[in-house]
This record gives sequence, C-alpha cells and structure tokens, in this order.
Amino acid sequence: MKVTQDISKTTIWNLPTLITFRFFFAYFFLNIFPFPLYYLDVLVGQEDLFSFYFEWFNQLSIWAGENILGIEYEIITQTTGSGDKTVNYLSQFVMLIIASIATIIWSVLDSKKRNYQKLFLYSRTYVRYYIITIMFSYGFSKAFTLQFSELSLFDLIKPYGDSSPMGLMWNFMEYSDTYTRFSGYAEIIAGVLLIFRKTVLLGALMTIAVMFNIFMMNMSYDIPVKLYSWRYMIMGVYLLVPDFKRVLDFLIFNKSVQKKVLVPYFINRKFKIAGIVFKISVLCFLFYYNINRCIEGQQKWGKKAPKSALYGIYEVKHFIRNDDTIPPLTTDTIRWKRLIIDKRYGGIQTMDEKIKYIKEETDTILTTLKLVDRKDSTDTKLLSYKLKDSLYIFKGIYKCDTLKIVTKKKEREEYLLINRGFHWISERPYNR
Repeated sequence: MKVTQDISKTTIWNLPTLITFRFFFAYFFLNIFPFPLYYLDVLVGQEDLFSFYFEWFNQLSIWAGENILGIEYEIITQTTGSGDKTVNYLSQFVMLIIASIATIIWSVLDSKKRNYQKLFLYSRTYVRYYIITIMFSYGFSKAFTLQFSELSLFDLIKPYGDSSPMGLMWNFMEYSDTYTRFSGYAEIIAGVLLIFRKTVLLGALMTIAVMFNIFMMNMSYDIPVKLYSWRYMIMGVYLLVPDFKRVLDFLIFNKSVQKKVLVPYFINRKFKIAGIVFKISVLCFLFYYNINRCIEGQQKWGKKAPKSALYGIYEVKHFIRNDDTIPPLTTDTIRWKRLIIDKRYGGIQTMDEKIKYIKEETDTILTTLKLVDRKDSTDTKLLSYKLKDSLYIFKGIYKCDTLKIVTKKKEREEYLLINRGFHWISERPYNR
C-alpha cells in the first residue's frame, strides 16, 4: 500500500485531529505572519514596513498583561537582544487565546468538514519555507563566524568566576571557529533538506535535532531566546507529523515502510513551470541575502572589522599623577591597572578590578589617544603616546592633574587560551 502526504491513511479525519489541525494552523500563522512579506523591506529599500503590526500586537499583549494577568511592573517593548522579555511571553499568551477562539469559531462554522488534506499540504509548505529562512539566517551567521565572532580582549582579562552562564557559553562558541562553523553547517543543511519535498522528512528530523540542542543550551545557560528555539522545534515536529508513524515503524518497530507518493501542487504544466521558476528565484534570493548580509557584517563588526592602531591590552607598570607615583594598591579606585582598546570600544580597568567603558579615537599622525566615557560624553581624556623600549607611555592632563602612564602591551597570543592551539597527539591531557 502506497503512502500519500495525507495526515492519516483515510480521507476522513476524526474530531480531535480536525480540532488539533485548526488550532495549530491558526497558532503558527499568528507566529509566522507577516512572513514572507517583511522581505519587502529589503526589496524596496525601506525598513520597518510592518512596524505598525508589531507595535499593535505589542500593545495588545501589554493590555492583556495588565488587564488579564494583573502585571503591575513596566512592560518594555524596546529591542534589547532578548527574546524572553515579558512582552514576548505575553505575545505567546495572546496568540494562544486567539488561536483557541479561532479554533472554536472555525469548528462551529465548518463542522461538516471531513479533512483538510490540501490545506495541510499548503500550510506545511508555508511553515517549511519559514523554517528554511530561519535555518539559513542562523546557519550562515555561524558559518561566517558572525553570531559568535571571537573572544574580545575583555573576555581574556575577566575572572572566570565573573562570567555569566550566557557569557560562558558565548565564549565557548567564540573560541572555536571549527565548532561554530560546524553548528552553522548543520542548520544550513537542515534548511537545504527542507527545500526539496523528497528530503523534507530528513530535513524535519534534522531541524528538530538541531533546534532541540539549541533549546537545551538556552535552558542550561540562561540564554534569553528560549521561546524562539522551542517554537522552531515545534514547527519541525509539525513538518514531521505525516511521516511520524512511518518513522516509528522504520526506526523503532523494525517494520517495512512503503514508498511515499508526493501529491503535486499543480496539475497544469504552465503552473508547474511557474512554480519551479518561483521556487528557484526565492532560493537564490535567500542565499544571496544571507551571504551578502554576513559578508557585510564581517566587515562592520566581525573578524574582518577594522581595528584601532593601538588595539591591545596595556598593563600599567607606573601610574604617575602630578609627578607622584601611585602605588598599585588593590583597593585603589583611581589608579589604572589596565587600558584595554578593543575593536568597537575600550575600557579603563582600575586596581579594584572595575572597568569604565570608553570610546576610543586614535590619531596616528599626531600620536594622540582620545578616550570618551560611554555614559558621559563630557568626560574626556586626551593623551599623547609614544613607544620607548617596548613600553607605551601615555601623557596628558585630566581634570587639572598631569598624568604619565607607563604601560607594557600584552598581545592576544600571550594568553594560553589563544596560543595553545590544537594537537592531534597529546601524551597527557593539558587541562588547565
């Protein structure tokens, strides 16, 4: 007996199956919309075309939080890099309510419907292409080592115990380009497998495996994208539904599995050709968009981003203020311990281990270094610098005090984490 893409072997679905499909159809649509329309932002060169929709949904979520759940604290909607804000959970709460109401209304109005085979086929296609874009987005970001770029200079001097769980995992990924790319390739391959209907089953299994691993990392290291990874994993399960019994028969029960018949989207030959052309165009766009985005990102903030002429970590040997050498007491909140100049920003670490983050501007012609406090733009230090006998000497006047700071530059490669490298042969474990 041949197997088709139907959700069951019969043409009549039972009531629980009908209700379940209606609910997840509505729920996934609410989560995915306005995909793929938001790519119009790229095509027309205008950002935030659908910002009004997201703003409306945020306000609806806030209203539900305040009036239904009784939340009294401020619910922020600004982009913070977290996908687990209160408003994100409230959005899911609202979507569940809307999907439930839609399911009830749909069930009443369409109570005589026996199955949704065609709609299920198209809804899986919609979810499939959405997951493809997600797998490509995250996959290419890892393959180009953009999402996890490289250990910053601040990471190298930070005490191990002061790392947050998320920071620990981020550094773990940033350390190894090999593993980062491997995880990216896994996501890209999962997306590629979802492109072709004959490999959707394998793509769905791989998507579930990849996203479950990411979900567990998010749960284990307190990474605030738990909702996203869980949602994508559930969508992978949705793609697997028609083949679930076949997978169990083959992998668990050791039963023979019949060939699957793929139901064509279109019968008309012209429509088939148009569909193929459209599919190729979409895929070419996705590959171009993600690769181009990652290449640009590498140039702006990735490993290929420009570095300051003074990029490095400067250990302070002598800190002289008004011709008075300040001793390196660990309780001193004024004396510098290190000057760190990283790619996008810098920092001054005082003897008490506190770091004041700064913006840095280096003029190699005038040999001057301008340091501006990131929180207070009026707090500025203008220092001259010179290299003498492997020591960098910074001089300037700050708040009526004459400063002379003698430093020794420490290169990245001097840290064991950077210079240890990989060894095929190790006579003993090198665990430090």
